[in-house]
Amino acid sequence: MKTYKEYLMESKKVYEFKIKIAHDVDTNCSDTIKLALNQYKVESCSTGKRTPIQETQIDFPEKKNISVTVFDVSLAYPATSSQIREAIADKLNLSLCCVKVRNLQEEAEMELNHQYDEVSGESMLNTDYEPSNHQDLVGDKHAMSLLKELNKTKHSLEQYTGVNDELLAKSAPTDKNGPAADKLKQNDTSVVGTHRNKLPALFKGAK
Repeated sequence: MKTYKEYLMESKKVYEFKIKIAHDVDTNCSDTIKLALNQYKVESCSTGKRTPIQETQIDFPEKKNISVTVFDVSLAYPATSSQIREAIADKLNLSLCCVKVRNLQEEAEMELNHQYDEVSGESMLNTDYEPSNHQDLVGDKHAMSLLKELNKTKHSLEQYTGVNDELLAKSAPTDKNGPAADKLKQNDTSVVGTHRNKLPALFKGAK
């Protein structure tokens, strides 16, 4: 059985942030970052990872030909990205424009918004569209193909079973006399009657 401390540790929530610094800082300055965020109780702080020098950086578009040092930080107390940014910039004596801080949700949204930023080098201004009249989607050809597909579909009745199957007939009743039995037999005799009335025995000898 788990102890109260174990339950408390499992339910404990951490607040993760990604810190990016566009400055020549030491990759082992995690202790300085921990000290800057001491009021938020730092759970962990990774060693800085430095990116290659690029002409432009997504997070720092105003700076050219720079590398960025990235730190991953987990906090026990809630904080906003701007609060962490100001605390780190103040502790490292850096301008705010050199520090960018985002939580994991903000970082994922940033990557989604810039996933197609890479330039292919191909100009589309003087490129013609591929010839296509899209008659397979509209027009007479599309209507004919649709009718052919409908003709291929066979509809058949489906038999369902239920709780009253024993009370119902297993098959439709048929008449042994053939198709003529579908018509009701009509009586050829008149409603008034067509037979001669029988005379009493008293009048049989009379002429």
